[in-house]
Amino acid sequence: MFEISIRGLRRGLMFGCAVLGMSTIGVRAMTDDSTVLAPCPQTPNCVCSDESPSSRQYIAPFVSQMSEGTPDSVDARGLLAAIATYMESRSEFRIVMQNDDSLQIEARSRLLGFVDDIEMRVRGNRVVVRSASRVGYSDLGKNRRRLESIRQAMIAQGLVQPDKP
Repeated sequence: MFEISIRGLRRGLMFGCAVLGMSTIGVRAMTDDSTVLAPCPQTPNCVCSDESPSSRQYIAPFVSQMSEGTPDSVDARGLLAAIATYMESRSEFRIVMQNDDSLQIEARSRLLGFVDDIEMRVRGNRVVVRSASRVGYSDLGKNRRRLESIRQAMIAQGLVQPDKP
C-alpha cells in the first residue's frame, strides 16, 4: 500500500534538515555588549552564568585562582587563554573568535554533528560562561556537563578555584 523509496526518504531527510537549518538562523544569541551574555531561551538546552542563581539554567562562572599582587583582569585573562589552549587540543571544539577578554567556540557532537555555541567573557577575576544548543529542545544536560568538565580540567591545573561545598 505505502512504499517509500530510498531516494524519497533521502530527499525528505535533506528537506527536513534544510528547513531545520533555516529555522535556526539567528539562534546563536551572542550579544554585542561586552559585559553581558545573552539570556538563555526557555528551552532546557542552555546554561549561563548571567542567569539567576535560582534558575535551572544557571551555571557558576569560573573563578580564577588569584595571585598575590596581581590585578584581577590579568588572572582571568590568563585563565581564558588557558581554556582556549585546552579547547584547541580537543577535536570537538572550534574556536570562532578569541581576544583578551572573550572567547567564542563551537562544540560539535560526535554522533550526529549537532553544534552548540559556547561563549566566555572575562569579568573581574571570573570568566562568565554560556553554552547553548543551536537546535532542538533538550540537550540532556550536555552543555552543563561540557562546561563542568572544562572547569574540572582548569581546577586540576590550579587555575580555577574549586566549588565551595
